[in-house]
Amino acid sequence: MNRRLCIAIVASALLAVAGCTPEPTAEEQIWQQIKLADLAARGDDAPARAEFLATVRMSVRAVDLPAESIEKLDEVWELLSIKPIRVNSYSAFSENHFRVRFGRVEMWQPIEELLAEAGGQEAATTSLVLNDNDTSDLPVAELGDRQVVSFVGARLSSQRVELGPGLLVLRLRPEPIPWSRGVRKIIAYPTFTLPLRSAIGPIESKVRQREFYFAPAAFATQMGPGDLVVLGPDEYTGERTTLGGLFFCHPEGTMFFRPGAGKPPARKAFVRIFVLVCTAITRD
Repeated sequence: MNRRLCIAIVASALLAVAGCTPEPTAEEQIWQQIKLADLAARGDDAPARAEFLATVRMSVRAVDLPAESIEKLDEVWELLSIKPIRVNSYSAFSENHFRVRFGRVEMWQPIEELLAEAGGQEAATTSLVLNDNDTSDLPVAELGDRQVVSFVGARLSSQRVELGPGLLVLRLRPEPIPWSRGVRKIIAYPTFTLPLRSAIGPIESKVRQREFYFAPAAFATQMGPGDLVVLGPDEYTGERTTLGGLFFCHPEGTMFFRPGAGKPPARKAFVRIFVLVCTAITRD
């Protein structure tokens, strides 16, 4: 029941477009295509649909930035656009200290230079293969014990949920756009899940029943090869008890070293930024 309720909240919120127009534009219709079950992987008993399915390939860079340089991120956000992004509630998204922007891969070099000037360093690069109408998880944080996680709901109410042990991931789901063959609608939403050690259907089903979707931090955008999305925090909170803190903040710190800066390596608290690049969309 909790899973179905969370899915309904996320899907219905992503359907909303500010204002009323008698004839939605083609861009607005993209978001009206989102169905109730869009955020769950299709089960084996789901009816087949006549579609030309595709595979979306993504490269995800994780960049660590010293917390003391968080204000430098403003220059990165200014290079990118908010217009192609849809979220459940812009106020709730911001209150959870999430920020997301859209751009093209050509912008990566100036973004990388800005992050390097601020002391940022690449932590990891991950390749993801996303199948149409299915989900893939990008691991973000591990919860070793049960803990209470606070977040801001869609109506800006303070909410708490007890989770763990398990994983906090960014779940990604591509959807076909009927009139656009070379792009996909990408739905992304933070999710608490359990490590899935078996591909057996009944076990996977039980795992998904224990998942928790953070609907107020979900977002969606249309992407094609060469498009990128930058996801990061709007500030450093210095804690690991809120959704934003767990997702981005690392008060335990890591070693930072800038060759040629004339300073020894130093351990600093940091925030992690995620750069998602669509590298290809291929037909099955």
